[in-house]
Amino acid sequence: MRRAICLVSLLVSLCATARAAGAEAPPKCNSGPKTGWTSSEKLASMLEVKGFKVRRIGDMAGCYVVVGINGKGEEGEFFFHPLTLGQVGSRLR
Repeated sequence: MRRAICLVSLLVSLCATARAAGAEAPPKCNSGPKTGWTSSEKLASMLEVKGFKVRRIGDMAGCYVVVGINGKGEEGEFFFHPLTLGQVGSRLR
């Protein structure tokens, strides 16, 4: 019985660890070839109107990644779909 309890505890711990690790993964935008993407300059100007302070724009997993400070003053990485320019995720610091 004690062995079964230890095994269940181990499985619960592994599931919690896997879930936490998955939360850190960046979103995937499946946005197709970069030739069809909206320009990063248009994204930067749109974000500046919304109060963002953009430090850098790159791409990861088919999404634009904006490093900077959002309109609420939160610093981090903000992920945007390159076709719609809608925000699809963020990682705050």
